[in-house]
Amino acid sequence: MHTEKTQEQFIELRAQGWSLRHLARELYVSQRTLVDWNRECAAEIQALRAVELEASREKFLISHEEELNRLARLHKDVEDELANRGLRSVPTDKLFRVAAELRQELQQARLNNQSEEQSSRPKANGHSDAATLETLSKKGRVA
Repeated sequence: MHTEKTQEQFIELRAQGWSLRHLARELYVSQRTLVDWNRECAAEIQALRAVELEASREKFLISHEEELNRLARLHKDVEDELANRGLRSVPTDKLFRVAAELRQELQQARLNNQSEEQSSRPKANGHSDAATLETLSKKGRVA
């Protein structure tokens, strides 16, 4: 017979994903016995596996959140440093590039703003803007 400690060790290692063959070599227990234990202890193994999975997810989320916080702090430090610097130290070619990128961003922001304003305006009689203009043109109200 095998000790209770050996069976507990089996449950822990099996929950960690060890194969029966590997466990047989590690615990000096026949694979046939391990197959029986696996069947008998399936619920316990599954529960322990779920607990370990949740713990690893939590650990990952915490480390991921810590990394995001670190990057956010670093980004803020860089932004603060940039805000305190004058543009005189920036080479002319880089200033031209930045100016062009800012122009594009402004243009895109204006286009987005215009399309949002147009989509939020109520349509006259449920018609589209083009249909409304056509109707007004026929009535002589729009040149």
